[in-house]
Amino acid sequence: MSADLGSAGTRIKLGIVANEFFDRDVGRIGGFGWAAARVARCFGEDPALGVDVVFLPGEVNAADRGAERIVHGTRLLGVGAASEYAKRVRRERLDLLLLIDFRPGYRIAIWARPRTPVILWARDPRPPEDVARVSTLEIPGAPGIQPQGVSPLDCTSFARVVRRAWWWRRRVLVATTTPYLHAKVPGTYGVKPRDVFTLPNIIDVQPGPVRKSASPTVVFLGRLDPYKRPWIAVELARRFPEVTFLVLGQSHVRGAGAWSPIDLPQNVRLLGHTEGAEKEAALSAAWMLVNTSIHEGLAVSFLEALAWKTPILSCQDPEGVASRFGVYVGRWDGTGLQGLPAFAHGLRRLLDNTALRERLGDEGRQWVAATHTRSRFLEAFAELCRRTGLRPRFGAAVGA
Repeated sequence: MSADLGSAGTRIKLGIVANEFFDRDVGRIGGFGWAAARVARCFGEDPALGVDVVFLPGEVNAADRGAERIVHGTRLLGVGAASEYAKRVRRERLDLLLLIDFRPGYRIAIWARPRTPVILWARDPRPPEDVARVSTLEIPGAPGIQPQGVSPLDCTSFARVVRRAWWWRRRVLVATTTPYLHAKVPGTYGVKPRDVFTLPNIIDVQPGPVRKSASPTVVFLGRLDPYKRPWIAVELARRFPEVTFLVLGQSHVRGAGAWSPIDLPQNVRLLGHTEGAEKEAALSAAWMLVNTSIHEGLAVSFLEALAWKTPILSCQDPEGVASRFGVYVGRWDGTGLQGLPAFAHGLRRLLDNTALRERLGDEGRQWVAATHTRSRFLEAFAELCRRTGLRPRFGAAVGA
């Protein structure tokens, strides 16, 4: 363990294991990478917290073979052969492993430190019933073609990590981003932990007023891959030519089983992958966020939109977030195009009622500020650290 700092607590060396790191140079741009980057930024920007972070790839293709680099100001270990990668992980002398969800490829890093405590941060657990729902996905105009990115992934090998932990006296904890997901843990990971904890997301809620665009604007925020069903947003835009649709995201897959944004109506603007001030400006100006995915855990895009007082129009309603802070249009499997009338009805309802949009946006922002912020994350993470036997410097007294 790192040096003890007495009453000030212990300096912790944290290994974050993920299959992406929100950097196009080292892999995909997705929610798992977003979470890894946010945690690294949280601790990297405040050394007084006493946590040193290193990124551990959970896939061989997550970094150049053997090449270490800096991503988001954090060291990303090179991979190389499995045996060499395991040696690199062992040399790091880590105090704690934080798994950004779980994938079978994570086990190399996990076994390399057999006594190091593990926290599984389950972000998108998919038990068999959710897998069955996703399996209905179809791309319009492509009958018989398997959509890319929806193949079921067996994560029940995490149970082996838990069983071996008993022999090594390793502490293993499981947390989700929201209590709604607790019930999905056993069916996804093959374990029934005595306790499932909650580790919220880190969302920046900016103080001050939010200024919406003068003309109606809708934001679609997500990958342009079949899983997110962006074609629904496009067809919705076709029905509302007076509304500007800003599409923030890019495709991660190509070829058969992918979706290509062609023959778009004039009111659809493709902005590609967007970050920082440009992304914040779009969310701040938008009248609503439209989500058309066939499945979601607790979508980060929901939280980011609500932080800018932007209500949600969605066919997914995790923990009732869309129902409370927007319009839930019901579940629509397959292509989802059968749900277009419901989407159109919900969009019209929000467009025509300024007072409703403002109320939903205000309430949504208040909820995010109370549940998914840096201070809430640090409070929860400190408690998880204590339960693994570590003594973190930070805790409930940490400010926002």
